Amino acid sequence: MDDHKTGGNRGGAPNSVFSDLYGELKSLPVTVESVSFEGKRIETERQTFERTIIRVRGDDATGFGEDVTRPIEAHERLREDGLPLPTGDWTIETFSDALDTDPVRLEQTVPRETPEHLRWAIESAALDLALKQAGRTLATVLDRVYEPMAFVVSPRLGDPPRTRPVDRFLDTNPNVEFKIDVPDTPSDELLSALSETGAIRILDLKAQYDSDVSAPVDPDLYQRLFETFPNALIEDPAVTDATRPVLEEYSDRISWDAPITSVESIKNLPWEPTILNIKPCRSGTLDSLCRILEYASQHDIELYGGGMFELDAGRAHSQAIASLFYPNGPNDLAPPVYHEYQADKSYPPSPLDPPAKPTGIGWYSR
Repeated sequence: MDDHKTGGNRGGAPNSVFSDLYGELKSLPVTVESVSFEGKRIETERQTFERTIIRVRGDDATGFGEDVTRPIEAHERLREDGLPLPTGDWTIETFSDALDTDPVRLEQTVPRETPEHLRWAIESAALDLALKQAGRTLATVLDRVYEPMAFVVSPRLGDPPRTRPVDRFLDTNPNVEFKIDVPDTPSDELLSALSETGAIRILDLKAQYDSDVSAPVDPDLYQRLFETFPNALIEDPAVTDATRPVLEEYSDRISWDAPITSVESIKNLPWEPTILNIKPCRSGTLDSLCRILEYASQHDIELYGGGMFELDAGRAHSQAIASLFYPNGPNDLAPPVYHEYQADKSYPPSPLDPPAKPTGIGWYSR
């Protein structure tokens, strides 16, 4: 394949074929003595983001997780009402099983549109705790190495859309690269200016879920994007009778994000993918995430990590997973300092070095 069709050396493929990742983790013992919920909020120019940090404690250690559910009201209810999480001595597998039994039953206890987000926050916190109690890291248990993690930045272009959000970060670091949400009215001038930066790695059409920033479903626009950004991936297009001919021509440059929740969801894509955006919280359970990683490695599917505007442990956990499995991909996992530009801030360059002394899942210490 020519580079202009593949996006060049994306470098997001796993560094080996592997299997039974969950088998390496499920027997880890974990003692849970208490659970608490802490709110964390950031206000940007356009929106307020609320997240809940879950702390699972036991044997003088604390595991952390982060619920990235979007509605602020869901976080307020969770912190006010609490959640009867199982305490006592478990393994990672039996703790996960207990989340599906009375009195927990997450979907019924804390109703929400995306119960898998909360499920992942709890399971990742339990895994983080189990690893710390064992004095191990996710890397050592899986016999892998934390690698420096490449990342891209995903600034909002504003309304009306403009290149200034991109230009400001480039002025700070001329080597930074970007993931851009394609606006609903992308002018030729805007697209040309963005292309001329040579820094756009991913163009997100957001056509696979409801969004107020989704791009028009227009085969001419799709064709223009592929041609204007010859080294970029196009993420989450709409596959219709009109767009399919264009998408099939460039199918090796198409990535999927919102639909990826399980191995079955990968099998149900319109064609066999070459690259996918992995967000652990979409999987819900650790078992499901492990199966996705295994399937990708066995079918030569490249991967990169995606973010959900995490503010704390959730971002760090996703960075650790990317570091272990797809460190060189265009990971949309920039440190949270990149969430909003401020001229007086310092922005770490890509790739992001792993911590000298990781603990638990890794990349995060308290």
